[in-house]
Amino acid sequence: MRRFLVPTDGSEPAERGIKYAVALAQKYKAVLVGVHVVDVKLLEGPFLRDVSASLGTAPYVNYQGNIAMLLEERGTAALEAFEKHCREAGVPCEVEQITGMVVRSIVEKSDEADLIVMGRGGEHQEWLDGLVGSTTAAVVRRAKRPVLVTGTEKLRHNLFLIAFDGSHHARAALEKAARIAVEWKVPCHVLVVGEEEARHLFDDASVLLKGYEIQVKYVLKQGDPSEAIVEYAGESDADLLIMGAYGHTKVRELVVGSTTAYALNHAPCPLLLSR
Repeated sequence: MRRFLVPTDGSEPAERGIKYAVALAQKYKAVLVGVHVVDVKLLEGPFLRDVSASLGTAPYVNYQGNIAMLLEERGTAALEAFEKHCREAGVPCEVEQITGMVVRSIVEKSDEADLIVMGRGGEHQEWLDGLVGSTTAAVVRRAKRPVLVTGTEKLRHNLFLIAFDGSHHARAALEKAARIAVEWKVPCHVLVVGEEEARHLFDDASVLLKGYEIQVKYVLKQGDPSEAIVEYAGESDADLLIMGAYGHTKVRELVVGSTTAYALNHAPCPLLLSR
């Protein structure tokens, strides 16, 4: 991994994401690409015209131009803060401000990167009570690259936790975790959630991990997968939770919710999601 994309909106959670990305970039000798997206929806005039019409008033003169200027200034400030963090840490970086659909722009830009690093939350974090914003969740759903979501700024690597359910995404995540663990010389816990018969997944995981020189502990937990994964991440004091992104069918996600979404909101440590 040599190139990390770091979206920023200048918020405090985004700052934490930047600091974590900087520490990660130092580890990998990677280049960070800071991107700020000016939301094109905020530049559209119909909303103001509709409000003005309902009030019987004339639209504010040059509303669009003034809003665009303010949004671009905010983006410039966010990217300058990003550059400062990189400069102080001696990490090479690039910056770009884009006007467009936020999620689509980030996903398209990520095609040029090996990893997306995002801070948990965003500019409206105070209204979300600790939940990730819709932008983060949407990027995770659509991005072809791995996404690392963090609520902390310090890079720790004493233990990695890998959630494994045997799905295609989980298998990809397991192998990715193994490669990182070998590079960092970090022990791993492989967690399977289910009844006793789910122990056969340990065999599947061990086959995939064959050839990787890492210390592995296999753990079986019962209960709701979402809650069990997050709970064990806290119990084990894991430094990184690695799992497949949205491993179930779209129908199941809509009916019973998603383990991925729950982990995004509640994981006590940084979360690396692989598709």
